[in-house]
Amino acid sequence: MIVDVHENNIAMKSELVAALYATPGTIFIGTVTVAAVMVASALLTGGDIVFHAMAAAMVAIGVFRYLSHRYYKGIHLATATEGQIGTLENLAMAGAWSTAALISGFGCYAILRYTYEPVAALAIAQTIGYLAGISGRNSSRPVITRVQVLAAATPFTLALLWTRDPAYLVIGLSVLLTTVLTFSSAQVIHQIFLARLRTMRELEHLAVNDTITSLYNRRGFMREIRQMAASGRAVTLISIDIDRFKSINDSLGHDIGDALLQGFSETLIAELGVGDIAARTGGDEFMVATSRDAEGASALAARLVMMLASQRVIGGRHITATASMGIAPAGCAASIDEALKCVDIALYRAKLDGRNRFVMYTDAIRNEHEDGVALETELRDAIRRGEFELHFQPIYNPRSGTATMAEALLRWRHPRRGMVSPAVFIPLAERTGLITVLGSWVLGEAIRAALSWPRSVGVSVNVSARQFEHGHDIVGVVEALLRMSGIEPQRLTIEITESSLIDDPDHVVSRLVALRALGVRIALDDFGTGYSSLSYLAHLPIDTIKIDQAFTQEIGTSRKADSLMNAIAQLAHDLKLRLIVEGVETQEQLTVIEKHAVHGIQGYIFARPMTADDLLPMIGNRVRTGRMGSARSRSGSRKPGRFSQVA
Repeated sequence: MIVDVHENNIAMKSELVAALYATPGTIFIGTVTVAAVMVASALLTGGDIVFHAMAAAMVAIGVFRYLSHRYYKGIHLATATEGQIGTLENLAMAGAWSTAALISGFGCYAILRYTYEPVAALAIAQTIGYLAGISGRNSSRPVITRVQVLAAATPFTLALLWTRDPAYLVIGLSVLLTTVLTFSSAQVIHQIFLARLRTMRELEHLAVNDTITSLYNRRGFMREIRQMAASGRAVTLISIDIDRFKSINDSLGHDIGDALLQGFSETLIAELGVGDIAARTGGDEFMVATSRDAEGASALAARLVMMLASQRVIGGRHITATASMGIAPAGCAASIDEALKCVDIALYRAKLDGRNRFVMYTDAIRNEHEDGVALETELRDAIRRGEFELHFQPIYNPRSGTATMAEALLRWRHPRRGMVSPAVFIPLAERTGLITVLGSWVLGEAIRAALSWPRSVGVSVNVSARQFEHGHDIVGVVEALLRMSGIEPQRLTIEITESSLIDDPDHVVSRLVALRALGVRIALDDFGTGYSSLSYLAHLPIDTIKIDQAFTQEIGTSRKADSLMNAIAQLAHDLKLRLIVEGVETQEQLTVIEKHAVHGIQGYIFARPMTADDLLPMIGNRVRTGRMGSARSRSGSRKPGRFSQVA
């Protein structure tokens, strides 16, 4: 057989053989037509038994080709062996060549036996029609077409020439010319067929495979896992998401991002076993389907978390990217599509829990997720209905005992759930992007409340990292609020945390510089927790450091905490930064903190958060501090104000 070098694989051979059996209807119609012409020839000649025998032979060949097609239909080509494919090819050749030989014999016998009778014209028409139809048939195997042409045309042409009749000679030369053209064009038609077949195969490959990683894409993955489920195999799904891939892609470039995706796919493939399937289903999303049980899938996920987090050198850069994973058995839901939702819920939980980990799906996790989805809807409705309110906690100067500032704290009074904790709704607002709407509202309400306070008292507002994103102009919002309210800019303090600087520090710093240019003060909140990088103090445009309450709790009970407090106070003094300590709850903490010359104290020892209406009549009162007590012991007693006791 003539086999193109590109065809030398089982998949391509399967496609070529399938083309040979692609038109069973045409073969059936042709068999019936040729047999009918032979029977008609027998009738025209008064019952020539040779024509009857040829008709019977044609019917037998038709039955043979029908049975060959039945055998072909019984074989699944995708899993067929090379031997089975070879048998199918040989059966097709035998049927085609025997048909060509019989039709040629019919034409030769009619011309030589009944040269000038009508049956000869009928045979000539039948044979020429068959030869004309061969050129477009069996294009997947040109050798079949060539042998068919030779078997049908050569004896027939010789018979025409043998008669020496001028008309038959012209017909013979025409048949000879047609034979030459068909013989030479067979390979060209075959090449066109192959090119089309290869194009179709490439399109099919692109339809189910990812171009960057060569893994399955979502469509291909769905096809494979549905086949796995249909076969009765237990399937466990693992959803994988590269943590903060967008920032890597945006900051380092798409070439680095694509190389990272390729590296992840190679790690996946190396860790998978026989029967496991991997796919890239989205930008930075991968899926794995495995027949392992929950324990085996967890062990695989644990290895992948460790392997994927290893440092890589890409484009001369050292890059470390972690991954979060969710695991769910396909049996967790009634359908594969529902099971994919289960694994996505587990992945979502892994991200909420801090990333770089895997989470196994449970009904409890699903219930929490559904409650979170419901809460998100309620959060959007709450913004429209105005269910949010501000509470304020004053910050006192330890020397004078007077309030110099009040921190605005957002509260959600839910009509059914009651007071929803900020620890619940603030992260939700940040994930959904609603924090930009809430944040702008808080800024406006805080400034409005501060307008009713003495001009010596400012307001401090926490600002989320999401409010510094490129799509939200926080500088423009603050500038507009300052202009409309007429409040002095220095009375507004914007509190940020170190987490605001993680994704795009240069952009955040430029926004802080612009805010300070408006006259607004900047405070670094939660200092003493997290990274607490000293480089922030040196490079950030900040005015104030706020010591986190988690650090404050250790003051007075830990010598290390006292020493660190002393160092931070000295550092703030040297850098000319105001120092505020929050979370002060006990007299022991207050006594220690007052030794460090801090500028502000905030905590339950003086006041709990309260509404603006409750704060207003109390904001001018003084609280009793250690330093005030010392002053009064020298200058006489003074009646304590409303904040003399713990509020």
